[in-house]
Amino acid sequence: MNSDAPELSIVLPAYEEAENLRTLLPALKNLAASLAPSFEILVVDTSEPHDGSPEICSEIGVDYLPRRGGDSYGHAVRTGIADSRGTFVLLMDADGSHNPAFIPRLWEKRHAADLVIGSRYMAGGKTENPAILIFLSLMVNVVFRFVLGLRCRDVSNSFRLYHGDHLRGLRLACDNFDIVEEILVLLSCVHPGYRIQEVPITFEERKAGKTKRRLLAFAFSYLSVLHRLWRLRKKHKTEEGAR
Repeated sequence: MNSDAPELSIVLPAYEEAENLRTLLPALKNLAASLAPSFEILVVDTSEPHDGSPEICSEIGVDYLPRRGGDSYGHAVRTGIADSRGTFVLLMDADGSHNPAFIPRLWEKRHAADLVIGSRYMAGGKTENPAILIFLSLMVNVVFRFVLGLRCRDVSNSFRLYHGDHLRGLRLACDNFDIVEEILVLLSCVHPGYRIQEVPITFEERKAGKTKRRLLAFAFSYLSVLHRLWRLRKKHKTEEGAR
Protein backbone atom coordinates (compact mmCIF):
# COMPACT_ATOMS: atom_id res chain seq x y z
CA MET A 1 0.00 0.00 0.00
CA ASN A 2 1.34 3.44 -0.93
CA SER A 3 2.06 5.74 1.98
CA ASP A 4 -0.28 8.37 0.49
CA ALA A 5 -3.15 5.92 0.07
CA PRO A 6 -6.39 6.88 1.86
CA GLU A 7 -7.58 4.92 4.87
CA LEU A 8 -11.04 4.44 3.34
CA SER A 9 -12.28 3.96 -0.21
CA ILE A 10 -16.04 4.06 -0.80
CA VAL A 11 -17.08 2.42 -4.08
CA LEU A 12 -20.55 3.00 -5.53
CA PRO A 13 -21.58 1.17 -8.71
CA ALA A 14 -24.10 3.45 -10.44
CA TYR A 15 -26.41 3.10 -13.44
CA GLU A 16 -28.56 6.15 -14.22
CA GLU A 17 -28.48 7.22 -10.57
CA ALA A 18 -27.90 10.97 -10.98
CA GLU A 19 -30.97 11.93 -8.96
CA ASN A 20 -29.95 9.69 -6.07
CA LEU A 21 -26.28 10.73 -6.22
CA ARG A 22 -27.18 14.40 -5.85
CA THR A 23 -28.62 13.66 -2.41
CA LEU A 24 -26.42 10.76 -1.35
CA LEU A 25 -22.93 12.05 -2.13
CA PRO A 26 -22.87 15.18 0.10
CA ALA A 27 -24.08 13.14 3.09
CA LEU A 28 -21.59 10.40 2.30
CA LYS A 29 -18.71 12.85 1.95
CA ASN A 30 -19.46 14.52 5.29
CA LEU A 31 -19.79 11.18 7.06
CA ALA A 32 -16.55 9.79 5.60
CA ALA A 33 -14.69 12.90 6.74
CA SER A 34 -15.92 12.31 10.29
CA LEU A 35 -14.74 8.67 10.31
CA ALA A 36 -11.40 8.54 8.51
CA PRO A 37 -8.47 10.97 8.33
CA SER A 38 -8.29 10.35 4.58
CA PHE A 39 -10.80 8.89 2.15
CA GLU A 40 -11.88 8.68 -1.46
CA ILE A 41 -15.33 8.18 -3.00
CA LEU A 42 -15.47 6.39 -6.36
CA VAL A 43 -18.69 6.50 -8.38
CA VAL A 44 -18.47 3.82 -11.08
CA ASP A 45 -20.91 4.70 -13.84
CA THR A 46 -21.71 3.13 -17.21
CA SER A 47 -18.98 3.11 -19.88
CA GLU A 48 -20.74 6.09 -21.50
CA PRO A 49 -22.81 8.37 -19.24
CA HIS A 50 -26.60 8.13 -19.59
CA ASP A 51 -27.41 11.09 -17.35
CA GLY A 52 -25.81 13.94 -15.43
CA SER A 53 -23.76 11.75 -13.07
CA PRO A 54 -20.35 13.05 -14.26
CA GLU A 55 -21.36 16.66 -13.64
CA ILE A 56 -22.80 15.87 -10.20
CA CYS A 57 -19.63 14.06 -9.14
CA SER A 58 -17.49 16.96 -10.34
CA GLU A 59 -19.71 19.48 -8.55
CA ILE A 60 -19.59 17.59 -5.24
CA GLY A 61 -15.90 16.71 -5.54
CA VAL A 62 -15.83 12.91 -5.77
CA ASP A 63 -14.14 10.65 -8.31
CA TYR A 64 -16.15 9.60 -11.37
CA LEU A 65 -15.15 6.41 -13.19
CA PRO A 66 -16.62 4.86 -16.36
CA ARG A 67 -16.78 1.08 -15.87
CA ARG A 68 -14.38 -0.92 -18.01
CA GLY A 69 -15.05 -4.07 -20.04
CA GLY A 70 -18.85 -3.70 -20.25
CA ASP A 71 -21.86 -2.20 -18.54
CA SER A 72 -22.86 -4.99 -16.16
CA TYR A 73 -22.86 -4.69 -12.39
CA GLY A 74 -19.87 -7.03 -12.25
CA HIS A 75 -17.87 -4.73 -14.52
CA ALA A 76 -18.66 -1.81 -12.21
CA VAL A 77 -17.54 -3.74 -9.11
CA ARG A 78 -14.30 -4.90 -10.74
CA THR A 79 -13.52 -1.39 -11.99
CA GLY A 80 -14.13 0.14 -8.57
CA ILE A 81 -12.04 -2.47 -6.76
CA ALA A 82 -9.14 -2.12 -9.20
CA ASP A 83 -9.07 1.68 -8.87
CA SER A 84 -9.55 1.81 -5.10
CA ARG A 85 -6.49 2.62 -3.00
CA GLY A 86 -7.85 2.48 0.53
CA THR A 87 -6.68 0.38 3.44
CA PHE A 88 -10.38 -0.42 3.83
CA VAL A 89 -12.89 -0.57 0.98
CA LEU A 90 -16.61 -0.03 1.52
CA LEU A 91 -18.95 -1.18 -1.25
CA MET A 92 -22.49 0.17 -1.22
CA ASP A 93 -25.40 0.82 -3.59
CA ALA A 94 -25.95 4.22 -5.18
CA ASP A 95 -29.76 4.05 -5.20
CA GLY A 96 -30.26 5.07 -1.57
CA SER A 97 -31.08 1.57 -0.32
CA HIS A 98 -27.88 1.61 1.78
CA ASN A 99 -28.27 4.47 4.21
CA PRO A 100 -24.92 6.13 5.07
CA ALA A 101 -26.13 6.40 8.67
CA PHE A 102 -25.27 2.70 9.09
CA ILE A 103 -21.65 3.08 7.93
CA PRO A 104 -20.31 3.86 11.44
CA ARG A 105 -21.60 0.45 12.60
CA LEU A 106 -19.45 -1.26 9.96
CA TRP A 107 -16.48 1.03 10.56
CA GLU A 108 -16.44 0.29 14.32
CA LYS A 109 -15.79 -3.40 13.57
CA ARG A 110 -13.03 -2.91 10.98
CA HIS A 111 -10.27 -4.29 13.23
CA ALA A 112 -12.41 -7.07 14.73
CA ALA A 113 -12.97 -8.96 11.47
CA ASP A 114 -11.64 -9.39 7.94
CA LEU A 115 -15.05 -8.51 6.49
CA VAL A 116 -17.96 -6.60 8.01
CA ILE A 117 -21.38 -7.10 6.41
CA GLY A 118 -24.42 -4.88 6.80
CA SER A 119 -26.99 -7.60 7.45
CA ARG A 120 -30.74 -7.64 6.85
CA TYR A 121 -31.16 -11.12 8.31
CA MET A 122 -29.70 -10.94 11.80
CA ALA A 123 -31.42 -9.68 14.93
CA GLY A 124 -32.19 -5.99 14.45
CA GLY A 125 -31.86 -6.10 10.66
CA LYS A 126 -34.76 -5.25 8.33
CA THR A 127 -35.58 -4.86 4.63
CA GLU A 128 -38.13 -2.66 2.88
CA ASN A 129 -38.08 -4.59 -0.42
CA PRO A 130 -41.28 -5.87 -2.07
CA ALA A 131 -42.39 -9.31 -0.88
CA ILE A 132 -41.24 -11.14 -4.05
CA LEU A 133 -37.70 -9.75 -3.71
CA ILE A 134 -37.58 -10.60 -0.02
CA PHE A 135 -38.64 -14.18 -0.82
CA LEU A 136 -36.03 -14.56 -3.59
CA SER A 137 -33.33 -13.04 -1.41
CA LEU A 138 -34.12 -15.35 1.50
CA MET A 139 -34.05 -18.37 -0.82
CA VAL A 140 -30.65 -17.33 -2.20
CA ASN A 141 -29.30 -16.84 1.30
CA VAL A 142 -30.50 -20.19 2.62
CA VAL A 143 -29.33 -22.19 -0.42
CA PHE A 144 -25.96 -20.47 -0.75
CA ARG A 145 -25.20 -20.77 2.96
CA PHE A 146 -25.99 -24.49 2.93
CA VAL A 147 -24.36 -25.48 -0.39
CA LEU A 148 -21.26 -23.28 -0.10
CA GLY A 149 -20.75 -23.43 3.65
CA LEU A 150 -20.80 -19.65 4.05
CA ARG A 151 -20.59 -18.46 7.65
CA CYS A 152 -22.92 -15.46 7.58
CA ARG A 153 -26.64 -14.81 7.55
CA ASP A 154 -26.74 -12.27 4.70
CA VAL A 155 -24.72 -13.53 1.74
CA SER A 156 -26.29 -11.31 -0.93
CA ASN A 157 -26.18 -7.78 0.47
CA SER A 158 -23.39 -5.74 -1.13
CA PHE A 159 -23.16 -3.27 1.79
CA ARG A 160 -19.78 -4.45 3.11
CA LEU A 161 -16.48 -3.20 4.51
CA TYR A 162 -13.42 -5.11 3.30
CA HIS A 163 -9.68 -5.03 3.87
CA GLY A 164 -8.52 -3.47 0.62
CA ASP A 165 -5.58 -5.79 -0.05
CA HIS A 166 -7.80 -8.88 0.35
CA LEU A 167 -10.33 -7.52 -2.11
CA ARG A 168 -7.85 -6.30 -4.72
CA GLY A 169 -6.14 -9.71 -4.70
CA LEU A 170 -9.21 -11.53 -6.07
CA ARG A 171 -9.83 -12.59 -9.66
CA LEU A 172 -13.54 -12.06 -10.10
CA ALA A 173 -15.50 -13.42 -13.06
CA CYS A 174 -19.23 -12.93 -12.38
CA ASP A 175 -20.95 -10.17 -14.35
CA ASN A 176 -24.27 -9.86 -12.53
CA PHE A 177 -25.31 -9.24 -8.92
CA ASP A 178 -23.98 -12.72 -8.08
CA ILE A 179 -20.49 -11.22 -7.92
CA VAL A 180 -21.44 -10.39 -4.30
CA GLU A 181 -21.54 -14.12 -3.44
CA GLU A 182 -18.48 -14.83 -5.58
CA ILE A 183 -16.43 -12.43 -3.45
CA LEU A 184 -17.52 -14.25 -0.27
CA VAL A 185 -16.60 -17.68 -1.63
CA LEU A 186 -13.22 -16.61 -2.98
CA LEU A 187 -12.22 -14.78 0.20
CA SER A 188 -13.16 -17.82 2.29
CA CYS A 189 -11.14 -20.09 -0.03
CA VAL A 190 -8.06 -17.89 -0.39
CA HIS A 191 -7.85 -16.92 3.29
CA PRO A 192 -8.48 -19.92 5.60
CA GLY A 193 -10.00 -18.79 8.88
CA TYR A 194 -11.42 -15.68 7.23
CA ARG A 195 -13.31 -13.75 9.90
CA ILE A 196 -16.74 -12.38 9.01
CA GLN A 197 -18.82 -10.20 11.29
CA GLU A 198 -22.31 -8.85 10.63
CA VAL A 199 -24.01 -5.73 11.94
CA PRO A 200 -27.76 -5.08 11.61
CA ILE A 201 -28.95 -2.56 9.02
CA THR A 202 -32.21 -1.63 7.36
CA PHE A 203 -32.21 -2.18 3.61
CA GLU A 204 -34.35 0.72 2.41
CA GLU A 205 -36.41 1.22 -0.75
CA ARG A 206 -34.58 2.97 -3.57
CA LYS A 207 -35.07 6.71 -3.36
CA ALA A 208 -35.53 7.51 -7.10
CA GLY A 209 -35.36 5.84 -10.50
CA LYS A 210 -36.03 2.24 -11.51
CA THR A 211 -34.41 -0.98 -10.38
CA LYS A 212 -31.95 -2.60 -12.80
CA ARG A 213 -32.69 -6.14 -11.57
CA ARG A 214 -34.65 -8.46 -13.86
CA LEU A 215 -36.24 -11.25 -11.84
CA LEU A 216 -36.06 -14.03 -14.46
CA ALA A 217 -32.44 -13.29 -15.33
CA PHE A 218 -31.75 -12.96 -11.60
CA ALA A 219 -33.06 -16.50 -10.92
CA PHE A 220 -31.25 -18.22 -13.80
CA SER A 221 -28.02 -16.39 -13.05
CA TYR A 222 -28.02 -17.59 -9.44
CA LEU A 223 -28.65 -21.21 -10.43
CA SER A 224 -25.68 -21.09 -12.78
CA VAL A 225 -23.33 -19.33 -10.41
CA LEU A 226 -24.23 -21.61 -7.51
CA HIS A 227 -22.95 -24.59 -9.50
CA ARG A 228 -19.81 -22.75 -10.58
CA LEU A 229 -18.98 -21.52 -7.08
CA TRP A 230 -19.63 -24.98 -5.60
CA ARG A 231 -17.09 -26.42 -8.05
CA LEU A 232 -14.64 -23.62 -7.24
CA ARG A 233 -14.95 -24.22 -3.48
CA LYS A 234 -14.57 -27.98 -3.99
CA LYS A 235 -11.42 -27.42 -6.06
CA HIS A 236 -9.84 -25.27 -3.36
CA LYS A 237 -10.66 -27.80 -0.66
CA THR A 238 -9.13 -30.60 -2.74
CA GLU A 239 -5.97 -28.56 -3.27
CA GLU A 240 -5.75 -27.80 0.46
CA GLY A 241 -6.11 -31.49 1.29
CA ALA A 242 -3.28 -32.40 -1.09
CA ARG A 243 -0.78 -30.04 0.58
